[in-house]
Amino acid sequence: MILSRFRWNNSTVLELSRPITAYVYYRATRHNLITGYPETYPLQKFLDSLEEKKLQDKVKGHHVYHFHYELGLILQDLGHSVGDDVPLAIEIEYESARKSKPGKSRLTSLPFKTLERPMWSEYKEAYRAIQNHLEAGNCYQVNVTYPFDFETEENLDPRDIMSYFFSREGLGAFAHATLYHEQLILSNSPECLFQYRDEEIWTMPIKGTMKRKGTLNEDWQELKNSEKDEAELSMITDLLKNDLNRLDRPRAKVLKKRAPLEVPGLLHQYSLLSVKLQKKISLLHTLTCLFPGGSVTGAPKKRVMQIIQDLERAPRGIYCGTTLLCYGGKKIASINIRTAQGDLSERLWRYGAGGGVTLGSNPVHEFQEMEAKVASFLTLIKAPGYSPKPE
Repeated sequence: MILSRFRWNNSTVLELSRPITAYVYYRATRHNLITGYPETYPLQKFLDSLEEKKLQDKVKGHHVYHFHYELGLILQDLGHSVGDDVPLAIEIEYESARKSKPGKSRLTSLPFKTLERPMWSEYKEAYRAIQNHLEAGNCYQVNVTYPFDFETEENLDPRDIMSYFFSREGLGAFAHATLYHEQLILSNSPECLFQYRDEEIWTMPIKGTMKRKGTLNEDWQELKNSEKDEAELSMITDLLKNDLNRLDRPRAKVLKKRAPLEVPGLLHQYSLLSVKLQKKISLLHTLTCLFPGGSVTGAPKKRVMQIIQDLERAPRGIYCGTTLLCYGGKKIASINIRTAQGDLSERLWRYGAGGGVTLGSNPVHEFQEMEAKVASFLTLIKAPGYSPKPE
C-alpha cells in the first residue's frame, strides 16, 4: 500500500492514492516501490529530471517528493561519506486526489514506548566540541541533533495511525504522512522551506524555542527578551536571505523579522522572507540554493554541515529533510522537524530532535529544549506518560 496525506486546513485532509510511479533513490540505484525490484539508475538522472521541472510550471498529476537530509550533503558537495545504501529521496506520482475530513480511528493514542535516547554525557561531549568550533571562529551556530528510538508492543493498522494523527488538535501547518509498504512517515512540521505562488517564493525559518508556562502574551514577552534566541533567529534569517538571493536577483525581503508560533507545549519564534522571481527556476536549482534548511544546519551552512557530519552518530534521513507537495499550481515544501518514521513490521520508530548551539547557549538548557521537542510530539499523539496539555 502506498498513499500520502497532507493537512489542508483545520478540518480537511488531502489524500493522494493510486500511485502511478513510486521510487526510492540511492547513489547508483533506485528501488521501484510498485514492482518491488531494484533498478540501476544513477542519481544524476534523478537530479537531471529535477532540473527539467520548473518552479513556475504547472505540474501534471499529483507529485510527492521526500528529500532526505543526506541528499543535501551531496548537493552541497559534501557527499563523500554518504554510502550507496543510504536512501536519498522518494518520488511518488499519484493518480487520485481527494479532500475530506479526517477519518475515524479505533486508536485513542499511539502507544510509543522509549527504547533509546541520547545520554547527557554524550550530549555534553558534542556541546564542548561545538563550543571549540565557535570559539575558533569556524562557525556562528550549529544545530546538533540526536535520534530517539521507540517501539509499539502491538501491530497497528497504518490507516488507523494516519486517521488518528490527522484528527489531533495542534497539527502543524505542514503536517503530512506517507505510507509505503511497511514504512510510515509521520510529520507534524510547522516549518516551511519554501512555498511558491504567483512568481514569488517564500521561506519561513523557525529558531528559538521555550516550553509553555503561561499565557501566549506572557510567554512571548519572555521569549522576546531572550538575547540568545534573538541572535539565533537573526543569524538564520540572514542566512536564508542570502539563500533566496542565490535563486534570482538579490532582492529578497524580510516580511516578518520576529513573530510567535504556537505548537503543542512549545512557543517558537520565526521570520518570513520572500523574493520575486524574474526568470524560470528549476526544482534542482531551488533545492541547491535552499536545501537543507538553514534552521536545521546552522551558519555558515556548508561549514556547519561538515561539523555535523563529525558530531552526529546516525544519518538524519527523513528528519531535517524536506517534503515537497506539487498539487495543481501549488508547490509547498516543509522542513521535516517534529517527524517520526516507523517500520511497521518491526514495530520500531525513530524520531529526531535537536537545537541550535551558539556561544550564548547553556548546555543544560539546550538539552532540556531537545527533550521538550520530543515531548511536544509525544504529547500530540498522547503517548503513555505524556499529558495532552502542557503543564
